[in-house]
Amino acid sequence: MKKLFALLLVLLLAAAPALAEGSINIYTWDGYFDPATIAAFTEETGIEVNLSPFASNEDMLVVMQSGAAYDIVLASDYALNILRKADLLQPLDMEALTNYENLDPSYLNQYYDPDGTYSIPYAPGSPVLVYNPELVEGEITSFADLFDEQFAGSVCLLDSARVMIGYINIMLGHDFNTTDDAELAEAAEKLKEIKPNVLALDSNLAYQYLLSGEAKAAFLFTSQAVVCEQSMPGAFEYVFPSEGIGFGIDAMVIPASAENPEGANAFLNYLMRPEVAATIQPWTMYLNVNAAAAELLPEGSLDYAALNIPEDLFATKQFAEDLGDYESVYQEIWSEFKLS
Repeated sequence: MKKLFALLLVLLLAAAPALAEGSINIYTWDGYFDPATIAAFTEETGIEVNLSPFASNEDMLVVMQSGAAYDIVLASDYALNILRKADLLQPLDMEALTNYENLDPSYLNQYYDPDGTYSIPYAPGSPVLVYNPELVEGEITSFADLFDEQFAGSVCLLDSARVMIGYINIMLGHDFNTTDDAELAEAAEKLKEIKPNVLALDSNLAYQYLLSGEAKAAFLFTSQAVVCEQSMPGAFEYVFPSEGIGFGIDAMVIPASAENPEGANAFLNYLMRPEVAATIQPWTMYLNVNAAAAELLPEGSLDYAALNIPEDLFATKQFAEDLGDYESVYQEIWSEFKLS
């Protein structure tokens, strides 16, 4: 009953974002935009920006599928693909997006927006295995190494069904997004084997266990691994699993229900200015999506280990794609793992 009440409350609040003349309402994770960037945009254009946070892509999907009227949604690729397939997005106004040509083509026309009609990339990256060599015996090179008994009660994993089961799939030689029932059953069994080694499941603060010395190793999102390197230079090793990598792009779209699409396009165009984009990458601590901004980035901002994926592994990258009905299968496997 409490979960049902909480969900209804989320829907009611999200369905009525703050409205004001000359404003845009953005739905994304907390802290994903630099307040200085928002303030500078408002000062230049007079358009106020209202930010509403969500906790997860799944929460966002529930809210947007209920008819919420946000002007911009910034979320992960597979979730945006679900919105696109459900006709919940509107095309970008390419005439208004005069800075679109500044974007790095490597991050355009991906599976979730194959024609580049709906999205602007914002933050790409790949999860990273980070470990403390002072606490670990031998070199760690693979995701499979985390199953070793030396890691009993000392590994932090992301609390993400899609990411973690995806990496189990890769480790077992299957596709990151497999929908084969036998392969998923195998993944579910393999996942149970790592449970004795798990200290915490946390998608937001797992890096803190490394910094405090409680964890020997952690599987982290790109930005969290960068925080570790910034906080304790030289203290950790950073590994992209040898089995292959998952890869994701958080991107911005304009919902079909947007009440101020002109303001939304103006904001997107502003973010694609080279001088503005050069301030975004150091804030997000993900890869840079704006080719024209590359020479303007602060010195050293791309030198972190988590931002330098070896070419051979980058060639193996797989996105977390829309699984349709099998999305619930992944979530069920993960829920059972957490409760075991």
